[in-house]
Amino acid sequence: MLGETVGIFLGEQQLSYALLKREFNRWSRQETVVYGETGGRNSLERLGSLLAQLKPRRGRRLCIALPRNRYFLRDLKFQGLSPEEAESAVRLSIGTHVHLPVEDIYFDCSSYESDGQSRVLIAYAKRGLIDSIVEQVEKTGHRKSLYCISPCSLGADILLRKGNSVTFPCFSLYNEEGEAVLNIHGRDVWQGCHVVSASGCGIQDMVKRMGYGPEVLEPLFVFDSKDTVSLSDIGTVNPCEDPGVEAMCGKGGFSHGLCAAVLGTSAFPQIALQQKERRKPLHLRINTMQLAVVGLFALLVIFTGNRLFHLMEVSRQYNTNVTAIKQLQTRFAPLKAKMEKLQKLRAIEQDMVDFLIERPPLLDILKELAEKTPMDAWIRYFTLRGNVLKVSAEGGSAVNTMEAWRRSRFFSSVKLASPVTKDRQGKERYTVELRIRTFIKQGAGRR
Repeated sequence: MLGETVGIFLGEQQLSYALLKREFNRWSRQETVVYGETGGRNSLERLGSLLAQLKPRRGRRLCIALPRNRYFLRDLKFQGLSPEEAESAVRLSIGTHVHLPVEDIYFDCSSYESDGQSRVLIAYAKRGLIDSIVEQVEKTGHRKSLYCISPCSLGADILLRKGNSVTFPCFSLYNEEGEAVLNIHGRDVWQGCHVVSASGCGIQDMVKRMGYGPEVLEPLFVFDSKDTVSLSDIGTVNPCEDPGVEAMCGKGGFSHGLCAAVLGTSAFPQIALQQKERRKPLHLRINTMQLAVVGLFALLVIFTGNRLFHLMEVSRQYNTNVTAIKQLQTRFAPLKAKMEKLQKLRAIEQDMVDFLIERPPLLDILKELAEKTPMDAWIRYFTLRGNVLKVSAEGGSAVNTMEAWRRSRFFSSVKLASPVTKDRQGKERYTVELRIRTFIKQGAGRR
């Protein structure tokens, strides 16, 4: 997790730095002197001397801020294009919008909308300057910590937007290496800055030329009282007294190093000069539709994950039950063998009982059946299964025929097995079930 941000203001004559630490999601300035004196013949050597005293570590952002005289700004206007389209067009044709060869510069663009038209702010610096800064950073082992190389005025804009009582658009003024720099804070983004002394006119005239009314100068936020421009008849406010900014300024108040350190508190600084094109973090590139799709996917993952968890639990329980069943099968295998042996013995016993049970011979049964059947009835067919004899007959009276069969000593019961029907001649047709009497041989015993 990001724990601190170190900002270094790399001026030609001045080198200042500041350290911000994060505690409970709040940034506060480290008041103690962290580094010693820096030495060197020029600003780059002093930068290397300063970085050599700083031990590389993870969770740190290193931000380097450039003064206005070390980079160039251009503000372009486009009609009929969206801000994104205008920025894309500028990046594709950057050579027509800068005064230096493209191969000799590093540049970055920022687009916004103002007064109903798209505007693109181009910032570019000489390639040799940026490469020299990166070389010093690499020599001291801080290449992975390097977060951005940006205008110092952009840090002042981020610092001012952390205020609780600031209304945008507005202007701010601060001294930068002996020159007064007027910073333009748009409604939503930083819109650049101008060196007042280089314009040859006062602040009010400069603001008027940019298309703003005098009301945007009331109040004018002054970061440093050492400005070289007269502020008579202009209301001024010190932004360091705002509760939202006071925690970052600390006891040391405003400094250019603080503007550089504040750059590290932004998830994606508006302008950053580097050797390759930047890409916004993923959470800044996701739009509403993508967020909805990601949310839906997350819900599906949660739902399917829950179902998978239950399935795994059922599978685990199934494996447990299978193991328990195998254990029970092994435990009760001898009892199962005894049960099978018992069933075989019972089958043998049943065969022996069936052998001991006798019934009248089949010829005697047929003879008895023929003698007992009335003369006006005759038997069509019969079946014998075990002790049950089914006879299909026709003619005569079914009641009389059944009564005659009941008087036989061979049958224990006589009953109808189907309803009585009549054919066209009026003859009755019926099926009767007769149960044959059985007995056990003498001396065999009973079941």
